[in-house]
Amino acid sequence: KKKGSKKTKKKICRNIPCQKKKLLEILRETKFPLNQSRKNVMNKGQTTYEGFVLGMINLIAYWAKKKGHKQELSVRTKDPKFKELYDNTRLLMNMHLKKYDPKFKYTTIQYNKNHACAKHKDGRNVGESYIIGLGNYTGGELIVFDEDDKNPVKHNIRNKFFKFNGSKRFHVTAPFKGERYTMVFFNV
Repeated sequence: KKKGSKKTKKKICRNIPCQKKKLLEILRETKFPLNQSRKNVMNKGQTTYEGFVLGMINLIAYWAKKKGHKQELSVRTKDPKFKELYDNTRLLMNMHLKKYDPKFKYTTIQYNKNHACAKHKDGRNVGESYIIGLGNYTGGELIVFDEDDKNPVKHNIRNKFFKFNGSKRFHVTAPFKGERYTMVFFNV
């Protein structure tokens, strides 16, 4: 150890509450890029929101043909700036899955910051997804509609995982106040 240098010890979380707290700290330190491409989740008059994806993505037809495959890791997943966030998010989800739903698999994580999504379906997702909300906020429930696009039901996702099929059911974010981060775990 060099004189004057401090050796920092990274905290290792061995339970879900500790990992949620650690992940929230990382989310707060992360610079969220502005997303312009996911128009289906934006409200009327909105042109951007803070959000991005880590993990596998579907390539658009042109790139899929050029590269010879249909999926690859997102650019940000390969960026070292997002490694700690990605690793800690997967650790939290894998802790949850080990305890409650070991058969669920996911390829991708969508990150959102302070975004109330418009009513939409996740057209590129395959099967069920999990969502969790972290932060100091009130409201912001996930509202999921039935298969006939009726009977909306609010689900509190603050510090709680919720499983639903966003590719088949319309869903929307209830109004909220405060700091709200969501992570959606799904398959492409």
